[in-house]
Amino acid sequence: MDTIRLLTFEDLNIYQKMQTGVEKDYMLDVFKRLTTTNENRLFGYFVDDALVAVAGYTYFPGGNVMLGRLRSDYRYRKQGYPTKLLTALVKQLSSDKTVRFIGGYTHISNTPAKKIMSRLGFQFIDTHYSFACTDLSPFLSSETRVWDELITYDKKKAALDHLTQTAMTSFTYEAYYPFPYSERLIPEEKLNKIRIFQSPQTKEYLYMDEDFKGEDLLVIRYFSDDLFNTPGLFDTIHFALSGENRLPWFDFSPNQFNRMIHQDAFQIEEGWELHGMTL
Repeated sequence: MDTIRLLTFEDLNIYQKMQTGVEKDYMLDVFKRLTTTNENRLFGYFVDDALVAVAGYTYFPGGNVMLGRLRSDYRYRKQGYPTKLLTALVKQLSSDKTVRFIGGYTHISNTPAKKIMSRLGFQFIDTHYSFACTDLSPFLSSETRVWDELITYDKKKAALDHLTQTAMTSFTYEAYYPFPYSERLIPEEKLNKIRIFQSPQTKEYLYMDEDFKGEDLLVIRYFSDDLFNTPGLFDTIHFALSGENRLPWFDFSPNQFNRMIHQDAFQIEEGWELHGMTL
């Protein structure tokens, strides 16, 4: 008999018995958080008493939800269990009046995952190249030129509203979690944590805030293609990191990625694709 149910922390021992083939599975380290916090849900697909697939989702502001945590037991593969589980989750979320967008985020080369998202009715939305910079020094100028920081809420809100006038399709709420941008995505509490700087020359904005994904990060978002040649941008990032033991973590558009210089200063990783559906 096939059943789907919400997993709890007490199911960790069952999850540990799955043969997923994943080396160093980070899910083992975060299983408690995924099953005990309000913003996360983790579900299991059972065949009789055997856990054969796992998937879940995370709630974000503005009615945004990201699917993920997909795992399957290789002894039961080619039975369509992951797709069945995700289909059930999408159906459940679609009936929730508070949910406005359901997304999935995967590597560009992950064809099986993209096929599943297509079956779910998801559409391709955007491509991101996201990784850390381990050495800012090649980008720093001989004369430090730090941009002007916006301090008041009203000025920061105006800078956020500026995003609707750009060609930006999605906004990375936190590392590895981009969503189609809307005002609802960034509530006041989040905006207060984002540091925003403006170039005195081009008037473009630079958005940065702290994050943790296994290590302390400073998530950096800049939406113009001139990222690598606009004066003072990297000086400003260096200034924001002063006294902080954080890695600057960039979220590049395809155009920015293709114009990258000093590639050896970055921990370059494969690109990601955002797919999803608006309800």
